[in-house]
Amino acid sequence: MSHSPKQSSELEHRRLLKLAREYRSQGYDVTLHPTPDELPTPLADCSVDLVASSEEKTIAAEVRTKENLKLNGTEDIRRIAESVQQVPGWEFELVITNSRKKAG
Repeated sequence: MSHSPKQSSELEHRRLLKLAREYRSQGYDVTLHPTPDELPTPLADCSVDLVASSEEKTIAAEVRTKENLKLNGTEDIRRIAESVQQVPGWEFELVITNSRKKAG
């Protein structure tokens, strides 16, 4: 195995915190790892990394490394995106973060 899941999750976590700062700086109210109770019914069984809310819209975001996306497939991402589309005023954002390997 060329990468460790721990490394991927650490990369995802750092990117998630950066994303949260970006949304907050744009005036969004940000919730990291919302519980099912904090999500609308269509999303209650979805694992979403971040929810950013403003008066105009709410964004549900998922952060993945390229490796994790390949390993886990895109089926869960598709399911989350379809669930988000059922909620008026909500948008889905998938953020891909790369492991920092130097190009040879």
